Amino acid sequence: MSGYLRPSLRVAGAAAAGAGLAYSGYRYYNTTSFFFTTVHAESLPSDSRAALKKMDWKGFTELKLQSSEMVNHNVKRLTFALPDDESITGISPITSLLTRHTPEGAWIPVFRPYTPVSENDVPGTVTFMIKKYPNGKGSGKMHSLQPGETMKFKPLHEFDYKPNQYSAITCIAGGSGITPIYQLTRAILNNPEDKTKIALVYANNTEEDILLKSEFDELAQKYPGRFARSYVVSKTTPQNEGVYEKGYVNKELLSKAMPHKMNERNVKVLVSGPPPMVESVAGAKGGFGWTQGSLGGILSELGYTKEDVHKF
Repeated sequence: MSGYLRPSLRVAGAAAAGAGLAYSGYRYYNTTSFFFTTVHAESLPSDSRAALKKMDWKGFTELKLQSSEMVNHNVKRLTFALPDDESITGISPITSLLTRHTPEGAWIPVFRPYTPVSENDVPGTVTFMIKKYPNGKGSGKMHSLQPGETMKFKPLHEFDYKPNQYSAITCIAGGSGITPIYQLTRAILNNPEDKTKIALVYANNTEEDILLKSEFDELAQKYPGRFARSYVVSKTTPQNEGVYEKGYVNKELLSKAMPHKMNERNVKVLVSGPPPMVESVAGAKGGFGWTQGSLGGILSELGYTKEDVHKF
């Protein structure tokens, strides 16, 4: 990619290439569950809610790192301050925030998308959980930031959703592919007007790798008729033997977990995870991970069509 591209073209071209790389390895990380205590707009007094304002995302916006906390040996919880205490991100599901920085001595900027784990109506801050990858230009930069330093962000909308658009959604996720799924699941269930039912199949290597488990468990307890989750781990211990589905996401497991198409008027399947998992479940994405590609894998064998499925 040429360093002489006009800025607008450079952003568009590099964003496509950068985001494609991110889907191929930078976006996805595994970590342990982490519980967040937040203040939501609806819990504020009416005069305080009136003062809240959505971010005016014009191009890339520079945000200052407020806090940085190690979750495990290679995952950090990073909280950035919004322009003021009354600002909210205002992003709709499913939307990630695309980061942009230019490494020292380089001409071409680096772009990486990260899905916030904080809610979009929490005033004043936005939070991510990011795994550092070996030689990762995006994750390495994010991990190197110290409180008070800044990063540039821009919303990247990835999937359109309207309340009650589908009668049922099945989410099949692996690793940190769970972050966009969590964003959508929380938005649907927290909307009393949305009656969509959700089934989650979430695969990881070990129990310790399950991200946001306490949050999903809480949602399942709160909405037992609308949300069901199934955790799949490839490695179990004597302590958790029988607690989780053991192995990998396969046709038999999905046949049990997914609602039968004949029982629902309109279904959608979302697949989000490492490229090998996505390919096994729904066929590989196209365009270096930037386009949907054709439908294949287990979902094709189960009779789903390309229009039924969206891959992240």
